[in-house]
Amino acid sequence: MKVLAIDYGKKRMGFAIASVELKVPTPLEHLNRKDLFSDLDYIKKLINELDVGKIIIGLPLNMDGSMSKIALEVDNFYRFLKKKVKIGVQMIDERLTSFEAEEILKVQIPDFKKRKGKLDSMSAVIILNQYFDKK
Repeated sequence: MKVLAIDYGKKRMGFAIASVELKVPTPLEHLNRKDLFSDLDYIKKLINELDVGKIIIGLPLNMDGSMSKIALEVDNFYRFLKKKVKIGVQMIDERLTSFEAEEILKVQIPDFKKRKGKLDSMSAVIILNQYFDKK
């Protein structure tokens, strides 16, 4: 089975994929968001093309564990997606994944403008690694 991780953002969504057997996440191209239904179409396309069996969505909680404004938006997206796809959808805490992704990419891609487009998908890789670490 393959697992798709989503790093939800207001402007972009990052994606990563891995098989549960190998547990080695691969970043995918990010999605420049248009609207909720276009996002859903894109995710359904990934599910079909990549034979995805489960989706993991990162929940960006505040450091004290409380729900931030964006976390509430992610929770709404999670509930929407659960109703619209026929596979399992799960949320996991993703505090500091964007910071960690930025630190990793700084080493690989020194130019901020060039690494900005990879940040969301690297965050999705980290979300997927966290999911596998907790399993």
